Parts: sequence; structure tokens; C-alpha cells
Amino acid sequence: MKADRQYKIDIYGLKIGVHEFDFEFDKKLFENVEDSVIESGHGKCTVILDKKERLISMDFKIEGMIELICDRSLESFDYPINIEENLIVKYGEEYDDSEDDLLVIPDTQESLNVASSIYEYLTLAVPMKKIHPDFQDEEDDEGLEIALVYSSEDEETDEKEDNEAIDPRWAALKNIKDLKK
Repeated sequence: MKADRQYKIDIYGLKIGVHEFDFEFDKKLFENVEDSVIESGHGKCTVILDKKERLISMDFKIEGMIELICDRSLESFDYPINIEENLIVKYGEEYDDSEDDLLVIPDTQESLNVASSIYEYLTLAVPMKKIHPDFQDEEDDEGLEIALVYSSEDEETDEKEDNEAIDPRWAALKNIKDLKK
């Protein structure tokens, strides 16, 4: 993701303590990413940054709308977003973002760019099934049709079928099992 100065936080000059930053995001955030599941969107992100001696805790609160493509009708629709996430930033030898909620930055780094974090949190908020609100009720009804009803009569029938289909070589073992009852 291309770094955007709009999402930059200068941490070098910050005093130890709590600081608040507000960012607005729009479709520019998603344009720089190839094959993004999010077409566009807009909203506000508030970052509460708590700077300590060797650690920075960042609480993200993201509210807004993102535009998704419906899996069923291929129509675009707005999906409301309300996310709260936490990111811990530690100072270390070299940059490391291999863990989900921990970021290690070099001691010499003077600023943080939160654009990639905002994009990741928005992408993780996208549901697996992207269904247009017009089809949401239909989707719930279909799920009910899949429910199976199983009764004890079915179980007895299954046991009879199992008994008839038993290989004679295993019948002796079944008798041992019945003796333990």
C-alpha cells in the first residue's frame, strides 16, 4: 500500500501520555490496493494513542460505510461499519509486522502511517457472505429449509439396516460388545 501523508502520525515529537488523532477516509484509501474486496467507502477513524517510554498503545475506533458487491446479484451496496481495534507498537531492532496486533518499529523511526492498519481493519470487517440488504430476508429463509428432522424411529431403522449389513467375520465381535451390556 502506497504511503499517504494524510494518515501520518509524528511520534518522535510526542510527549509521553495520551493523544487523540482524527482521520477521514474515502475511496482514495482503497484505490491504491490491487484486488480490494472493498470498492470504496467513507467514514471517520479516531486513534487514541497512549505513548509510554518503550511502547505505544493505539486504540482505533472506525465508523462509516463501505461499498461492497453482492455475491448474489452483483449489485453494489453500502455496508455500515463500526469497529474498535487495538494495536501495540514496540520499539525494536528492525521493522516487524508479522503479528496481528503487535507492530515492532526501529528505534530511529520518527512517524507512523496508520493507512494500512485502517485498511486491514476495514477489510477484516467485511462479512464472508456479502448479501445485498434487499436479499437478506430471503437468505434467512433458505437457511431454515436446510434443517433436518431426526427421530428415534429413524435410529431404530438405521440399527436394523446395520445389523443386516454386518460382515459375518465381525459378528463375533459384536456379540462380545453385547455381553458387556
